[in-house]
Amino acid sequence: MFKEEFILKKTPYRKKQIIAISLLFISGISLILLESGNILTNHESIRKVLINAFEGGFVGGLCDWFAVWKTYNAIENDSLIVAEEIGQWVASDLLDKNTLKNQINDVLDSPDTNEQIYKLLDSYFDTKENTKTILENFWSKIESSVVEYIVQYNFTLSEMSLITNASSDQIIINTIKICVGDTLSKISEEQEFKDFVGKIVSQQNAMTKFVTMFINIPNIIKQYGEKLKSGEESFSENEQFLDEMVTIISMSADKYILSWQSLSVEQKTTAVQALITQLRETSLEIASKYILLHKNHIKASKTLRNYMPVREFFEFIEDKIDDQVSTFIGEKISERLKSQDPKDFRVNIEWKTRNILENIRINGTLLGFVIGLIIGAIKIAI
Repeated sequence: MFKEEFILKKTPYRKKQIIAISLLFISGISLILLESGNILTNHESIRKVLINAFEGGFVGGLCDWFAVWKTYNAIENDSLIVAEEIGQWVASDLLDKNTLKNQINDVLDSPDTNEQIYKLLDSYFDTKENTKTILENFWSKIESSVVEYIVQYNFTLSEMSLITNASSDQIIINTIKICVGDTLSKISEEQEFKDFVGKIVSQQNAMTKFVTMFINIPNIIKQYGEKLKSGEESFSENEQFLDEMVTIISMSADKYILSWQSLSVEQKTTAVQALITQLRETSLEIASKYILLHKNHIKASKTLRNYMPVREFFEFIEDKIDDQVSTFIGEKISERLKSQDPKDFRVNIEWKTRNILENIRINGTLLGFVIGLIIGAIKIAI
C-alpha cells in the first residue's frame, strides 16, 4: 500500500480513475451489506472488523475525493493569487541569481556537457557538404521571414538621429575618405576607367579637348587617392576640387542610408532578394568552415570554459544576471498565468497532475481500510 507510487507510477490516468472509483464503490457497498447483516452473520467478530475496515476505506476515500476537488476549486477561485505566488516562488527559489550563475558554471565546467555538444555537432556537421546542406535547409525556412522583416523595417526618429550624428563625426568621415581614396587609387589604373575618361573628353568641345591634352586625369585621381589613403591634407588645385566633392559624399552617408525609407515595397523586396542571392553561397561557405573549425576546437577543449567564444559569451551573460533578472522572469510567468481564464487555469493544473490526484484518492481508500481494519481488530481484542 505504501509503495503505490511504484506500483501505479506508469499506470494510465484513466485506469487509475477506474481503480479509485471501484475501491470507493466496493467500500460503500460492502459497508452497507455488512451493516444490514446480509453477509457474515455467523462470524460476528470478523463482520465487525470488516465493518470498521470498509467504513474507514469509504470515509478515507470520500474525504480525499472531497479534499482534491476542494483544492482545485480553490485554485480556480483564487487563480490570481496562485499565479502571483508561483511567479514569486520561481523568482526567489527556482531561478534566483545564484542558481542561474551556478547553472551557467555547471555548463562551463562539465566535461560531459562538452562531450555531448561535440557528439551532437559531429553527428550533424560531420563534413563540409553536410554542414552546408543543413545550413541551406535552415536558411530556406527563415529566408522569407528575414526578407519580410528587412523590407518592412523603417527607421525610427531616434535611429535616424543616430545615423545623422554618426555621418557628421569627423573620424567616420575620415575613414570613409580613406576607403574612397583606396578605391580611386585602384580604379585609376584600370583600362576600363581610362577608356571611360577618354570617352567623356572626346564628347567635349574643342577648347576642353585641347586643355585636357596636357592633363593626365587618371594620374591626378591616383595621386589624390594615395594622399587620402595616407591621411594627407595638402592637395593641389586640381586635387582640391576632388577633395571637396569626396568630403560632401562622405558627409552624406546618412542620406544614402535613410533613402531606404523612400523606396517602395517592391523595390525593397527586389533589392533584398538580389542581395541575399548574391551573398547566400559565400555566406554558407564561410559559415560551414567556421562551424567545422570550431567543432574541432570544442573537441580539443576539456570543458566549455576552455573554449574562449563560449566562455566569453556565458561570462557576459553571467555579468548581466542580478536580482532583476529573476524578478523579471517571475513577473512574466505570473502575467502569463494571470492572463488565463480561471477555469482554464484550474483545468490545466488539474490535467498536469491527474496521475498524482488519482494516487491520492486510491491511497485514501486503501489507507482508511487498513486503519479501520486495525481499529476493528483492537476493539475485538479488548
